[in-house]
Amino acid sequence: MTKENIKHKYVLINENFIEKSLANISISNRGFLFGDGIFESCRVQNQQIFNFDLHWKRLSAGAKYLQLNLPEKQKIYQLANQLINKNKVINGLIKIHVSRDGESMGYLPLEKNKINLFFQTRDLSAYPINDKLIVCDVKASIYKFKTLNSLPYILAKIFANENNCLDSIMLDENNYICETSSANIFWIKDQKIYTPSSDLSIINGTIRQTLINMKELKIIEGKFKINDLETADEVFITNTNLLIFPISSIAFRNKKNFYIINYKKTLVKKVEKLLKIETKIS
Repeated sequence: MTKENIKHKYVLINENFIEKSLANISISNRGFLFGDGIFESCRVQNQQIFNFDLHWKRLSAGAKYLQLNLPEKQKIYQLANQLINKNKVINGLIKIHVSRDGESMGYLPLEKNKINLFFQTRDLSAYPINDKLIVCDVKASIYKFKTLNSLPYILAKIFANENNCLDSIMLDENNYICETSSANIFWIKDQKIYTPSSDLSIINGTIRQTLINMKELKIIEGKFKINDLETADEVFITNTNLLIFPISSIAFRNKKNFYIINYKKTLVKKVEKLLKIETKIS
């Protein structure tokens, strides 16, 4: 058994604690068959779920869109905390996974309101050494919540990995900047902070929203094209695992060739410090 499995020995499936090595789902589960479901990955800080209200807002909006019958907010919170305590997680991540269950007639669910609830904890990912991004051709997802069908993000991440980059920048059909495969993107120009509008094909990350809500920061949301990134002074990405991560360079495409632009990391560090003070994350 690996160190990770020893630390995170149990998962929680439909309110039952099961050893991770023994856990399984039915082959008729629609999350497995069709990606019919949603998930949230929440940060655990000092045994507490960080930003749970924002995660719940996105989870419940996704459930409503997909017509999934979620338990009440307090129930989800209670179950998540039970697993955190069972696995003795101090700092880490907990994944809340909701899929439609039951039999199907092709794509049609025969038991629309039957769901499968799955909770799993893990360590925070190590801080990346690679701090480069690349612009890819994979278009951003149209959904504003995290679905179990993650193919666009998988393809974008593979493209980044094949080009020795941390992640790929994804555009929409109109070539507006949206997000990376696993993070929201921000940039600084003339000491002003910019980020793609939530009206675009982005998942409004909880760290993104936390930054936007901070009075100390005046973040400009809008519809931006690649040239806005090309002329930026600094670039950073945000997600639950990394919080704020400064980017050193981006590979842009010029027809069939790529060209690299490098960025500073001065003001990003100040933004990161403000976030940690605001959220009391060390």
